[in-house]
Amino acid sequence: MIRLKPGVKLTDLAPQVVLAIAAAESIWFKHGQTTLVVTSCNDGSHKPTSLHYRGRAVDLRSKALPEFARQEAVQELREALGVEFDVLHEGIGSATEHVHCEYDPKQGGTA
Repeated sequence: MIRLKPGVKLTDLAPQVVLAIAAAESIWFKHGQTTLVVTSCNDGSHKPTSLHYRGRAVDLRSKALPEFARQEAVQELREALGVEFDVLHEGIGSATEHVHCEYDPKQGGTA
């Protein structure tokens, strides 16, 4: 199941971000979390140059995953999405712990 934190806006999301959310849901479920919570898409407060504002980034709640499984789940998401995505585990151990995932293909790369 996917749940949106109140206030999350899905307007103009890149299809690649929708794919990332679906992949994360499956990985979170594998690690015992039956609900994936999307905490931000193109809403909220981010750096002015953030890909959130272009519909190319999503934040996913990770603190609900069992602590021992978090790093493994993040690594699995990186592997599932490949080199065109940046997947960062941010705020580890804090109330705002989350996974930031952005579609950011590199120019001239060999994917």
